[in-house]
Amino acid sequence: MIDENGNGGPDRNERPLSPCILICTLDEDKVCLGCGRSLEQISRWALMNKDEQWAIVDELSARKPAV
Repeated sequence: MIDENGNGGPDRNERPLSPCILICTLDEDKVCLGCGRSLEQISRWALMNKDEQWAIVDELSARKPAV
């Protein structure tokens, strides 16, 4: 996807989609095995502003193992 500036990637002026993939199981550290968010991040998601949400999406992307 190309944005209005000719850059690829999502429009960061909008809120990101939730990273939830409907595998909602927490490990012993209270981190979701499906999306990788902490219980606190999950519970606060709807209350966060778009910048906070994008920061979590970026963090999750950086943690995701390369395939």
